[in-house]
Order: sequence, then C-alpha cells, then structure tokens
Amino acid sequence: MAYTTIDNPHEYFQTFDYTGDGTTSAGKTRTFDGSVDLKPGLMYQFKFTNSGNRINLMENEYTGAGTHWLAASGDSVVDGPSASFDTNGFTHATQNLGGYYHNENNSQYGIWAWKDMDASNASNTSGTITSTVRADTTMGLSYVNWTGTSADGTLGHGLGTLPDAIWMYPIQVTANNGNTQRPQWWRGLSWNHVFNTGLNENRGQSDSTNGRIGAYSHGSTQGTTSVFSVFSGNSSYEAVNHSSQNYLALVWSKRQGFSHFSSYEGTGDNDGQFVYCGFKPELIMIKKTENTDGRCFDGRRNPINISGGMQSVSLNANYGITEDNNTRIDILSNGFKLRTNNTSMNQYNKTYCFAAFAAEPLVTSTGVPATAR
Repeated sequence: MAYTTIDNPHEYFQTFDYTGDGTTSAGKTRTFDGSVDLKPGLMYQFKFTNSGNRINLMENEYTGAGTHWLAASGDSVVDGPSASFDTNGFTHATQNLGGYYHNENNSQYGIWAWKDMDASNASNTSGTITSTVRADTTMGLSYVNWTGTSADGTLGHGLGTLPDAIWMYPIQVTANNGNTQRPQWWRGLSWNHVFNTGLNENRGQSDSTNGRIGAYSHGSTQGTTSVFSVFSGNSSYEAVNHSSQNYLALVWSKRQGFSHFSSYEGTGDNDGQFVYCGFKPELIMIKKTENTDGRCFDGRRNPINISGGMQSVSLNANYGITEDNNTRIDILSNGFKLRTNNTSMNQYNKTYCFAAFAAEPLVTSTGVPATAR
C-alpha cells in the first residue's frame, strides 16, 4: 500500500542554513544542499538566536522575491532580503533592509523553502468575489489574491480539494482602511473560530462574527473544494475583506505523505501524546489556540531525537531559536510524540493546531518504508 502522492518530498520542500560573513551581501548567492535542486517560491527566514539584529520573515513568488512580510504585527509587504529566487537557492539583496539584517558576521540563519509553482496567475470566478489564483495541486498550495468588498462572500482557490489551513496577509495596508494582522483558519478549529493573527503572533482564536475566514458554512456562504469564505468586519484585528484593501491568502490542502494540518489536545504530561502525520516530518509548526506564541522544529537543526532540550524556533518575531528541556519532541517515521508539558506545546485541556511537512513518506509508491530518527 502506498502512503504518499509524493515519493521525494525534497522536490517540494527543503530546509537550509548558512553562516553570515558580515559583508553587504548584495548579489551573494545561497545554494541549497538537498537531494534535488529546488527553486523556492515560498521562503520563511529566521535567525538562530534572539540577540542582535533579528530576522523573522516570509517571502513568496506571488508578490515576488525582494518583498516580504515581517513576522510581526503592523507590517504589510515591504522590501525583502532576496534579490531573486534561483534554480537551487536564492540571491541576497542588500544586507540591511529597514534594520532587518540577514548576513551578520558569524550569525546563523535558517531557511524553510517550498517549491516555485512554475505557473501563471489566473482569474478565478468560482466564488462570489473574483480572485486571482496561482495553484499547485500536487503540493496542495495556492495563492489567492483579491480586493476587499466589505461584504460576506466566497473566493475560488483552485486546489480541487477542501482547504485545511488558510493563512491570510494584507498586501498593502492603507490608513484607516484595513488591518495589519494576519488571520488564519485551521480545519482543527470549529467553523466559527479564526485566529485573530498569524502564526507568529501573541493573540489566539476569536469567536467574533467579524472578519472570519474559513472553509465551513456560515450564513449563506459555504466552503467547498473550489471556494472558501470571507466575512466582513470592522475590527482592526479581524477584518479580512475591507473595501479596496488588497489581500493575499496562502491556502493549504493536505497531501498524503507530504503535508498534514490538524489539531490535538494537550495532556499536561511530560510523556505526551503521539500525533499521527502519515510521514516522517521535516518541519513541525505548532500554535496554541490562545494568546501565546508557537514552536517549530525541523530536522536540520535537530537531526536526532535527544533526551535533553531540542532547538525550537519561536514563531514570535522577537525571538529566534530556544533550546531547553521544556521543548522536547520525538520525530518518528509516521508523526511526532511530545515529551514535554510546556504550555506552548502541551498544556492540559488546551487545543493546539499544527502544520507538518515531510522528510520522507511513511511508505513510498514503490513500497519503501521510512525510518524513525
């Protein structure tokens, strides 16, 4: 039995790190070192430590290399650190962009990179609001761009399957017309919940009727394999469809053996629960559904399961890697197991959403099994 639609996840997702050398870095090329070449279309960049000039930001192919969202509230798309996305890596722009450094001498930096779609934008009229979509149905990711209408409505996403996670960003924030937050929806939440802010924020979910975004029914709108819903609202933290505001959503749909989006309930035990993914994870992003930051683990910085502390990246923009005995996790051939009662990962009776991306499928299409770390 095959457990995957993608035999080699490195064709679609890779991790990478580098050491800064303190130069201006304009024109400096970084080459990935995965098993296959990967031209990035989506990159999350972070500094390994929370000292000095920190960097924690995301770039994407839709708005283009050289533009980014800071992983902090209050920012729209501004100049980014990459001059270009290359055949197997990227090329730096200038070293200091608005005070965000990405090549300080002897500083360590990490990259999570998803494949360029090699696709063009297409008008999508599946929803009540016309959207512009760039989609990769194999990887299960689409970029959905629209202009706000100040009304409830639906938007086409182009994936052909139900969304499992939606991460929304304002492309360009105008004064008194839109918000600077990054609402999310996760299938692990009930239909009437939405995070007020993005993965990196210190706010949690909201039950408000304003500004919801999701793939379940609400009123007269219904999420399907072709559309998701947005709901009007005036709150500065919640609105996702302000009139004339330009928005971009990253819409994810899980793919067997490559990606998984779900939730789990904390037990409060140091010997925590096992969470099934259907593959050996390379990246795990965990977010509590309350007002605390999340934690991320990847296989590059943590190549083995260890009894002591693990290196985890805080999703808060003001922090880098932390390593302590309170952030222990085992990465297994078919998921991960919590080894901590840390409140950011495993507080009793609390809900956590997570996204995971594969290093290896549990079993390939030819029957080759994955191995635990």
